[in-house]
Amino acid sequence: MACCPKDALGKLGTGGYVNKGKVEKVGTLDLYVVGSGPKCIIWNYDIFGFDSGRTRQTADLFAEAGYLVIIPDFYRGTWKDPTAPDVVQFIKDQTNWAELKQDLEKIVLPFAKSKGATSLGALGTCWGSYMVVRECAYEQFKAGVSWHPSHPPLVGLMGENEKLLLANINCPQLFMPAGADAESCKKGGLGEQVLGSKLTITEFPDMQHGWTVRGDMSDPAIARDVTKAVTETLEFFAKHL
Repeated sequence: MACCPKDALGKLGTGGYVNKGKVEKVGTLDLYVVGSGPKCIIWNYDIFGFDSGRTRQTADLFAEAGYLVIIPDFYRGTWKDPTAPDVVQFIKDQTNWAELKQDLEKIVLPFAKSKGATSLGALGTCWGSYMVVRECAYEQFKAGVSWHPSHPPLVGLMGENEKLLLANINCPQLFMPAGADAESCKKGGLGEQVLGSKLTITEFPDMQHGWTVRGDMSDPAIARDVTKAVTETLEFFAKHL
């Protein structure tokens, strides 16, 4: 397993949804931008990349709630099925913190500031939770939310220390693991042990990894838990940003 549990949901098409934001380019990095205002959410996508499933649709929903939302295309146009034979190498290539750090510090943060952002939050799905953990070590970030997080296996794959990365986080966090996600993201796990009162955990034991942006919304249980995840995340950001 590179990032996703075996029962993870596959790639979901955009279903004809018309994006409300626009894509801007800074250097070699594309950024999807929607909404406006001083409170900004940096959205970190999953292994399926820049325009998959309900990623942009959900970002648009957060913009409607009053946030500037920015999705950086860290993969630069690529994506990978987590069941592909070369997925481990893909993940290693895309989870190079030295390169991601340059994107964040030289492009994403200045770009957000140029759009009027004064308070930042981070949201990540799957692979994106690795970026949430990294971003929330920066003083500009006031809160981080990870939906069906994959940072535990990613950190292991990269030979990094999960406990140390968690210890570097300086702002409140909300973890929302699915049933098969890493135990360190659940109640009593390493995240709670290290972050203590800085961490809130809402578990979704009935959900498969990826449900928030790739689950079938015609399923009442999935629709229920997507609504719950979005509602609690908006409440969390409203409290801390």
